[in-house]
Order: sequence, then C-alpha cells, then structure tokens
Amino acid sequence: MGFDEFAATLKELHVEHLFFNWPGAEVPWPGDHGVILLASDHDLYRVTRLLRSQRHRGDIACTLFTIGGLPGSDRNGVAWLPISRAREMLAASGRCGMHLASDEQRLLAMCSEAVYHLGTESGLPLCAGQPSDVALSPYAQAMQLLNSSCGIWPSPQVMGLEELEGRMAEACWRPSTDTLRKLSRSNPWLAQIVALAQQGYPEPVPGLAVMLVREQGLLHLDDFHKTLEHHGFDVLCDLNIQGEDQLRVADRIRGGNWGRGPFPCSGGLPAHMLVIHDVHPDVSRSEAAGANEQVDNARVFTAKESMRRRMNRGRPARQHCNPLHSSDNAAQAVEYLAVVAPDRIEEIVEQARQRNAAYRTPYPVLADLSKHAQRAKVELVDFHGAQAICKTFRPGRERFMEREVQARELGKELPEVSSILEIGPRHLVFEWYADNLQRILSPKAPFYQHGMLPIWAIERLRHVILHYRRLGYECIDLNPHNLIYDPCQGLKIIDFEFLQPGPRGVDTLKGNYAWYAVPGDFCGDVPQSARNRPYLRRWLPYTGLPRLLCLHEVPRPVLVLARSFFLVPLTLAGMKRAGRRYVRRIARQIAVK
Repeated sequence: MGFDEFAATLKELHVEHLFFNWPGAEVPWPGDHGVILLASDHDLYRVTRLLRSQRHRGDIACTLFTIGGLPGSDRNGVAWLPISRAREMLAASGRCGMHLASDEQRLLAMCSEAVYHLGTESGLPLCAGQPSDVALSPYAQAMQLLNSSCGIWPSPQVMGLEELEGRMAEACWRPSTDTLRKLSRSNPWLAQIVALAQQGYPEPVPGLAVMLVREQGLLHLDDFHKTLEHHGFDVLCDLNIQGEDQLRVADRIRGGNWGRGPFPCSGGLPAHMLVIHDVHPDVSRSEAAGANEQVDNARVFTAKESMRRRMNRGRPARQHCNPLHSSDNAAQAVEYLAVVAPDRIEEIVEQARQRNAAYRTPYPVLADLSKHAQRAKVELVDFHGAQAICKTFRPGRERFMEREVQARELGKELPEVSSILEIGPRHLVFEWYADNLQRILSPKAPFYQHGMLPIWAIERLRHVILHYRRLGYECIDLNPHNLIYDPCQGLKIIDFEFLQPGPRGVDTLKGNYAWYAVPGDFCGDVPQSARNRPYLRRWLPYTGLPRLLCLHEVPRPVLVLARSFFLVPLTLAGMKRAGRRYVRRIARQIAVK
C-alpha cells in the first residue's frame, strides 16, 4: 500500500489523524522516519491493522503516535506531544479536512521532539552561543526552514535548548511536570526544568500521597477507604473530579496515558482524588507492581495492589482493570494537588506537617521495634536513663491506645499483663522486659520454626482470657506473637489493642474471641486474622493441642500425653505447608526467568 492509498483509507475509515511527515514533504523530518502519523487513542487498533509489523522491500516506514501515548504508540514511555496540543491539532484537522500538518504545526512538534525527547542528542546546544554541532544538526536546519515559512519565532537555529524550551513553555507546549520527570530519565538536562517547575510548590511532607480513583473504581470507594485505614493511612481530602476537569487532569498526570496497560480493560479517566497521609512511611524498597526507585513509601503501593486485587476479585477476568493511580512520592503528590486542587495545597501540606509533628517520639530512640506500624510504632527508648518501650499511636488510632490502658486497669492483678510507666497524649511507655520466649518453647514439631508453649504457660493464658471474659471483655487478636518471657518477670502479654466489650458475665472459655472466629455481627475493630479460624492458624502450632483440651482444666500429664500423640498430624500439616511454600518459590523463580 502506497502513501496516497494509505491516506485515503484512513479518511474513508473516518480515522482522526494528522501526518507530520510524508513522502515529498518540502521539509523532510530529521532522520529516516518515512511517515509520521498522529492518531486518536480510540483509532489505534484500526490504524495498526493497516500496518505491517515486518517491513518489506519498497514499503514506507510509518511511525505511529497516539494522543495519549498508548503502548506501542508512545515515545520514551509517554505521549509524543503534549496531549492537549495534540488533541487540538487533530480537532482542527477534522474540521478543515486537511490531514497534512501545517508548517507551524510541524515546527512546534519538531521543537517538542528535540527539546523534550532528544535534548542534546538533537545536536542543539544547551544555551545559545555555546559550541555545538548546531550548523550540522538536521533539527536546526529543518527548524530554520520551517520557521522561515511560518515565521512564528526568531530563528530557532541560534537558540539553545534552554531558550527553545522557554519558547515552548510560552506557547503552552511544555508537558506536565509528571511527564517531564519521566522524560528526564532519558534526557537528563530536563531535571533542571523539573526543579524550576517545583520551586513554586511547598516543601514536600514525608508520608503524603495522592491516589486517583478511575471511573471503574468509583463504586468501590468505601472498600478503598477501609483498605487504606487498614494499612495505616488517613484520608486528608476526598474530592470528585468531573466534567472538563477530568480531561484536564488526565492530560497533565500519568503522562496522559490512561489506557488499559497490562489489563484487559481500561480503568477509565481519573474521577476521584484521595489525598492520603502516612505518618510512618515504609522507606524500604517496594516489590509491588508499578513501583520504581522514586517511591518513598512502599506502603502506598502495597495498599494500592490490595485495593486493585480486591476489586478485580469479583469481576470476570476479561473485565479486570487498573482502578487506581498513585503518586510515587511526596513531591509528586504536591504536583498532583497543584493540578487537581491548587487552592487546597497549603492547607493539606500543613495538615500533614502537623500530623508528623504529633507522631514524634517524646524520648531518645535506641531502636525501632515496629513490625507493620499500621496503628502504632514501637521503639526502644531512653526513658529517664533506663531502657523502656515507647508505643506511639498514629493520629486517629487513639482508641487502640485507650484499650491498652483499660487492659492494664482491668488486669492489674494478673502478673502476665505488662506494666505501663507513662501515659501521654498519643504514646504509652511500657516497662522493658528481656525476651527469652524461644528458650521455653519445647518440644518443636518438624517443619516448624518454633517450639510449643509449655503446659503451664497455656494454663496461665487460659486464666487471663477467662479473667477478661468474666469482666465482659474479649481478648480479640490475642495470640502467641503477643507474648514474651522474661527470666525474672515471667510470661508477659504485651499487646491488648483489640480488647473490646463482648458478652457479659461469661464464665467459660468456649466461644472466646481469641480462640474462636469473631462473629460476623460484631461491630468493633476486628483484624482479618481474627475472623478466620484463629486457633487453628495461630494457636495450634504453639499449643500442640486440640482446642477442646484447652477449654477445660485437664491434668497436665493428660495434656502432655495428648500433645505427644498430636505431634503426628501436626508434623504432617507442617510438611504439607512447607511443600506448598517450596512449590510457590519454584514457581516465582520460573516466572522471573
């Protein structure tokens, strides 16, 4: 198919398109590009069907770009031209029926390619007057010829990249900061443009992030909120994006590419903004899909992956999509705010700053002992010259702190309850205990990394659970991971964040919320692990006894004998679990290869 036939076919199919280079163009595009075609996103499939993937003798090469830079029609991973400008040119082309770009359009597109995609590789100097190969640069020569025809600027030939970029910015051809940052990976000099663009923004606050919910995710906003809270985030701003704002936001964020990506369907345009804040960012490297080296809080991507997975779980595979887009870091979050809600930037940033200040540890920190820090961080501190444990709760999680205090008041007669040394507005200081729990865990079943609790410890834990039940409280989420053993102080329980009122006046262990699944109609805080067979999953490997034998006062010799018999099925279960882990590990290794 020749060019004329190709162009005629596109017109017959009513494809929105514009040629920027074609055979016989008065000013050829620098390089051996053949045909350069810009098409609308929704016409990508129809155009690609007309093109051959393998070039044959006599064929004309065609470089295809789409407005949004969809996969396979992008440049450097983003849209070839600023999206709003590309959309305007296609619209004008459709109105007048002319599908060959004018000299002015070609000049602007050529300058955009040279400045933002190529940089110094275009042969242009950084600044006017610097030594360069400008006289030999095909871009400089082509720009001079096109500008001589349309006369929109002083000769671009004598301008460096910086001056030319300034002209592009004045003409509203500068891509969004989000896109510039992506382009700076292959065009390093753009980093200074990004830095200049950020000068007008407030200083980024650690933990700040923006999540843009796409159209397909709107029905799941409530679930998204719950997932964010579970991962320790608080929503500082909840804002709909409607009408023309959707296109404006879509053009200036995510490189303008809101296609389906690796999913069968597109999640749609951004339709809702969630500004979230995490006072305890996870600065470890994120292994989640889509994360890169610029991510400053791995928890954002962990939460996003969980939200995406939960939404797609209830949909047919062919309808799976990506319902969310998030900022990579706090600086990018501020940029997104500048696009979506510029009038709220100062307020939101200040709110995040105050939250971080309220979360500071009041004593010198000796070590961070936190695991997930979804509700509070746990640190070893210097408490007036002595070691102690400081637990600082996230803003909005004060109810968990209140339960810790209440547990000590209700269980002050129990030696297993750890002691509080200080109660602050958002922190608790606990007595420090040496942890030698592993030394008393025996025997150890094969295929398990830990041993079993001694019978006397199980008896004491029965007493603790029953004590709180008699007072009308349930030890939800109490499990062996909340235990430590100090050689001098004995067995200690260190976590009561989920202690909550339950049935009144219960004098039996049967049905307790530590060993039995919490009923579905319970309206308090319940971790997912407490709703799914907590005894089988969390207690059995540490007790080595059926739950029935733990509910009643059974003589120790009987429990010891029962445990010895129960080691066999426990070992088989451990072997099965170890086998599954091994298979999954091999599968991951194969997938990586």
